Amino acid sequence: MGTILIIINGISLPYRVIEYAVVKAKENSSEIFALFLKGKHEPSKGYGYPSDLPTTETWTSDKEAVSDDEKIIEGNVLLVKKLVEDEKISFRSVLKTNASLKEVIETSESADLIVVDEKFDKPPLLGESKFSLKDLRKKVSIPVYTV
Repeated sequence: MGTILIIINGISLPYRVIEYAVVKAKENSSEIFALFLKGKHEPSKGYGYPSDLPTTETWTSDKEAVSDDEKIIEGNVLLVKKLVEDEKISFRSVLKTNASLKEVIETSESADLIVVDEKFDKPPLLGESKFSLKDLRKKVSIPVYTV
């Protein structure tokens, strides 16, 4: 096995996905390629308790929220890089914004295994939601393992 692709969607960082990929990479002398997906917008806030609105007036603007989430994703990229390289495993990564299923499939063509979070379809903050895990599994010819 040459390359293990991990797909991380939005600001969430599923450590179990990274841990699984590290174990597999060590077993098979593989590299880890991390694909970070980022949507363009935050989901709408919505708030179901109007009587509490005065306490929520300190919310940041949508632009600030996206900027803060982008910083979290940048930090996640650096953290995953450190976690993988500390294990003496070759690492590379790419961040794609508003990626289509086709782009993800093209990115996965160099991989031998894809590892994703079992909660991939749960809409994360600043995540990509154009396609589902089921869609991905249908279109790729390599194994997709959920952790």
